[in-house]
Amino acid sequence: MLTGLARASFVEWRYFAVLSPAFQGIVGLALVNPERRFRQIAEGGLLLIVAGVIDRPRLPGSVADARGAGPLFGNETAELCWMHLFAPDACHFDRPGSGSSSGKVGAGATLRADDVHSCVELRQASAAEAQLQIEAGQGLKLRLSHRGLPGTGLPNAIDTGIDGWFGRALGAHWQVQCPAPMAWSDGELALEPSFLEGLAETAGGINPCYASAALRARVASGQSPVVAWRAAAGYAEHSLGIRPLPLQGWDFLFVPKPETNEALVLQTYPGSQALRYVEVCWPQDGALRQWRFPAESLRLDWPEQIRDPVLGVSRPLGRRIEAESGGLRLSLDNRVLHRIPLLRRQRLAVRHFFISEEIGIADWRLSDDAGQVLAEVKGQPCGGELAHRRLWVPPAV
Repeated sequence: MLTGLARASFVEWRYFAVLSPAFQGIVGLALVNPERRFRQIAEGGLLLIVAGVIDRPRLPGSVADARGAGPLFGNETAELCWMHLFAPDACHFDRPGSGSSSGKVGAGATLRADDVHSCVELRQASAAEAQLQIEAGQGLKLRLSHRGLPGTGLPNAIDTGIDGWFGRALGAHWQVQCPAPMAWSDGELALEPSFLEGLAETAGGINPCYASAALRARVASGQSPVVAWRAAAGYAEHSLGIRPLPLQGWDFLFVPKPETNEALVLQTYPGSQALRYVEVCWPQDGALRQWRFPAESLRLDWPEQIRDPVLGVSRPLGRRIEAESGGLRLSLDNRVLHRIPLLRRQRLAVRHFFISEEIGIADWRLSDDAGQVLAEVKGQPCGGELAHRRLWVPPAV
């Protein structure tokens, strides 16, 4: 049973974020439980996710400007969340990764998945460069080009000793790869009215896919059937391992600013010190510098929270981080302006688990022991996720 549970706990995702006023959100691919074990309680296959805000409202100039206002986007946001699960035999990998029964996509590889409802193709020219195309028969088309800034990839982080005795029994381990903490993203998203007919109107119901009233009104009016972005800030992550993630979850934040070669990435996974850190990138003396603040140097707080009736938990409206190591000091304020729930009720293994995709802004400052400010960013668009189990599941709407 432990062997079967370990195989069912395999997860690998590729996560591409776009931070553009036209579209701020994510395109994610998650290969979960590829052998489809424990089918009565667990899903298996390739989960494709497109989630975000179209025509994002104007952001405040700093966290201070937004503080105390609560969620700013309200109910008039043009919001989309679409998910589709491909069966494992619908997925084709042209260059299986060595040592992985999943056939994971490596540099120079291609993934294609297609069934009667949708198709997706991912071409990974390198760890930091990708081309992605999605077409859903109901009327969604997406094209994404992602180019990480050369020389900015972060060192991998891995923990092979997570989750105590239970993790050791499963052989649990997790690796975070961040080849593009800041990137340039080009793309376009097209929606047809027929596509929205199959989506729920709000999050939290039996149908995990939904479109807000504001988005429905926009598509129905025929305004801007294609949303496009050029040279938008982006972020990419590739993480994988064997771990029953719904039992733990994660909390991470990314603040890319490619136009100035500045970026900040927070990673936290409960039960792991090795996967709890903040990494910063900044230009200094004509060169790009990077520094990782480890777990023991971090102070991470949620000074303000709100009870979320859809998620059934309290979630942060703000994060505060202080860190000090290696002669460097970091301070960060993050304000969450909007959240997009990613919820699936189809199986017990994920019914009591949630992901909250976050859209917000961040202010951060990096200085040295002499007090010299090395980098300072204010009002920067940012993204991230909060995910963990929930004991109470709100009734389906």
